[in-house]
Amino acid sequence: MHRFVFTLLFALFYGAFPAGAAEPVRVGAYPFLPFVDKTSGLTYELVQAMNAFQTDYQFEIVRTSANRRYPDMASGAFSMVLFENIKWGWEAEPVEASKVFLRGDGEVYVARSAPGRGQAYFQTLDDKHILGVLGYHYSFANFEADQVLLRKKFQITFSPDNEVSLRNLLIGHGDVAVLTKSYLSGYLLKNPQDKDKLLVSERLDQAYAHMAVVKKGTKPSAQEIDALLGRMEAAGVLKKLWAKYGLEN
Repeated sequence: MHRFVFTLLFALFYGAFPAGAAEPVRVGAYPFLPFVDKTSGLTYELVQAMNAFQTDYQFEIVRTSANRRYPDMASGAFSMVLFENIKWGWEAEPVEASKVFLRGDGEVYVARSAPGRGQAYFQTLDDKHILGVLGYHYSFANFEADQVLLRKKFQITFSPDNEVSLRNLLIGHGDVAVLTKSYLSGYLLKNPQDKDKLLVSERLDQAYAHMAVVKKGTKPSAQEIDALLGRMEAAGVLKKLWAKYGLEN
């Protein structure tokens, strides 16, 4: 009995796993609709699909925030983030990026509808009260996410996610919200009464090029993620997932 307890404790503390067991991999996830909601979203479903497709790794979600994801990755809270981009503040971090595995989404500018207001309203943001999400990187700001620097250059209010930004816009607490296209589409499907209240820009703030960002020296590597997602794409798994969320790659 004592020998069994010692063996179990050794495995727990020193990371030893039985031969053939799936190695746990922690995946960081921060509020990013529709990819991450409270306990659901495309990231959760992709992780489930990755677990079902192979047996080498057992991927599990670890919650973080957009701002906290960098120190959390550095401290070892998780070793990978999905639906990321290397230019979203990762350039100086000890990470590597997978190939782009999903396009077809991005961010748009959204304002309240008003008589005579058209696409020209979005030509400049310098005179607008902007609603953004804390920790997000936007093209109009050259992908700078430091809220102190952004507040010096823009009139901007930060919220925890797209949902709060849109809610604030609808009640008049801002002029222009920068929202993820797929989130906005899903919201309007559920709330068609709000469609005529909103003016959506025809141009994007940025087109997403989603990658997996992986901490260097950890497993699986970015190359392994490329291979896994490539096999899943060839098997038709990813296409079904993207379609469920109205995305096309």
